[in-house]
Amino acid sequence: MQHISKELQVLEMKIKALNLNSVSSAINKLKTRRESIDTGLKTLISKLTKKGYEYMISIVPEDTGNLKGSITWEFDDINQKGVITIGTNYALFVEYGTGIVGKNRPPPDPKNWKYDVNNHGVKGWWYFDDNQNRLRWTRGRSASAFAYKTMKFLEKQAPKGVQIKFNG
Repeated sequence: MQHISKELQVLEMKIKALNLNSVSSAINKLKTRRESIDTGLKTLISKLTKKGYEYMISIVPEDTGNLKGSITWEFDDINQKGVITIGTNYALFVEYGTGIVGKNRPPPDPKNWKYDVNNHGVKGWWYFDDNQNRLRWTRGRSASAFAYKTMKFLEKQAPKGVQIKFNG
């Protein structure tokens, strides 16, 4: 991925402007090149998306496996866009952290994330853990930033001009 594929390199042609066969040949070469570029771009984006998915799966914190199992990827052929989706309702808490612990150890780019919204502070709070069927106490959790780290990983992998976006 560090190099630009053959399809995306510069095409040089000589055209005899007054020769109909030369102009027709150039048009055909340009159409073929455009098809090659489209195919190369689709392949590049699909491979980058899959690579990002594999990286995210390798670094996401794993407790029950639900978060890891909810991560999927797809390539939208029509819009030439790759998407990695995280399908749990608590992924943002793992990404950005929670409580006083998360506030003291936020991710590199916490955006507008609010910490310790109930002002528990160092006292922490009790909650019921459905998976363990018991009460648990916490002060929160530090940020894992697994999605942020994946975005940075992909930015290093992508050739110039390929845009990496993070929503969430």
